[in-house]
Amino acid sequence: MAKALNTKNLDAPKILRIGIIQNGKIVEERLVRKRENVTIGQSTKNTFVVPASNALPRTFTIFELTPAGYAINFSDMMDGRVSLGDQVVALPALRQGKAQKKGELWHLLLTDRSRGKVVIGDVTVLFQFVTPPPVQPRPQLPPSVRASVMQNLDWMLVAVVAASFLLHFGFIIYLRNIDWPRKPDIEEIPDRFVQMIVPKKTEEPKPVVAQVDDKKEEKKEDKGEKKDKGDSKPKAQKAPRDPEAEARAAAERRARLAADVQKMGVLKILGAKGENGSVADLVKGGDVSGDADKVFAQVGGVGVAGAGAGGLRSAKGAGGTGSLRGGGSLRASGPGEVGTGERGGERAVKGIVKDSAPTDVDGSLDPSVIAKEIRSRLGAVKACYEAGLKRNPNIGGKLQLRFEVSSVGKVTAADIENDTMHDEDVASCIKSRVLTWRFPAPSGGSVQFSYPFIFQASK
Repeated sequence: MAKALNTKNLDAPKILRIGIIQNGKIVEERLVRKRENVTIGQSTKNTFVVPASNALPRTFTIFELTPAGYAINFSDMMDGRVSLGDQVVALPALRQGKAQKKGELWHLLLTDRSRGKVVIGDVTVLFQFVTPPPVQPRPQLPPSVRASVMQNLDWMLVAVVAASFLLHFGFIIYLRNIDWPRKPDIEEIPDRFVQMIVPKKTEEPKPVVAQVDDKKEEKKEDKGEKKDKGDSKPKAQKAPRDPEAEARAAAERRARLAADVQKMGVLKILGAKGENGSVADLVKGGDVSGDADKVFAQVGGVGVAGAGAGGLRSAKGAGGTGSLRGGGSLRASGPGEVGTGERGGERAVKGIVKDSAPTDVDGSLDPSVIAKEIRSRLGAVKACYEAGLKRNPNIGGKLQLRFEVSSVGKVTAADIENDTMHDEDVASCIKSRVLTWRFPAPSGGSVQFSYPFIFQASK
């Protein structure tokens, strides 16, 4: 078995064995089992990383894999020696012989017997081709020491999970087997219950109207009886009254009056002083025969406000007390309309906010994107300025802010670089609004820039 394994290793292609020496000390030694390009330099993506060397570039392909095998690349600034079979040749001699010029580098094809060294500044690269050693198997613990899956289980937790699963599964089966009551259809309900559920329509009693013919007949009968009896003082008989009909008529009258009042303005209600006016009917409980002048004569405690009263107040007499002040400019807009109170004295202000392009942009955020995002939010800056104009209509000037935008696009700082307006309230308001803004996330980390705002009051 061992002999067959050794034979297999001899038949396999040789691999590179590379050692890195820097300042006389061995830094790294490795077998490159995978046949690919070998790079060296300061970048972490290289095969061999040498960060402290100034002579090495960021990345340099020192061994290049070609269809014919490995080839070494070197420049005019490098020194060293390469063994080609039984002959050892220095790199300067190879430039005049077997090496080929490819751009700024020299290219030399190597064989499986080649070995040598390349000196790059303070770094020396040693290389040779060796037979790949067998891959050592991963060490494993004996079966007596290794723990099995069953031994690592928490049996208490397994029991709790199993009991919970069985409980929930049984509860679901129980719910599915319950005969839940369903809402019966109207066709399945017996008729006697349908009659109890569906209410019958009750007919409203018709108002009793006295017939003219009945009154005439009653008068004729009364006259005939008086003649027969020969009474000197005839007695007049009145038609019987129906209290329910009168109550219904009065209720309908009040409902109509309430609907009319809702459609009328204040001036129409106060001006309805006719014989059948709405005010008289409502005040006197719907008496259609009341006199409007008598009704208003009974109402006390209402008067007209004077010019210096400052509002609507009650007139003296009939216990009228109290006053209404601060009503604002209460005015009548027309028949049936009353305007609402408006507070006067507050002057409308309007400000103009101008902006410019961002300056001193330190980062990967496009200035046009910055200007577009800020111009879409100028309404918040204008609101702060107009609030300051209400306090001081003479403020104006330039306010330049220094923005700092994080890698996720959030404004983390906003400092004032230049302020010719000199209003702390407006400046603090704008800073608080700016700290809530968001920009597109920069690709290269945080960004800083300056942005000017120019404020001017509109005439």
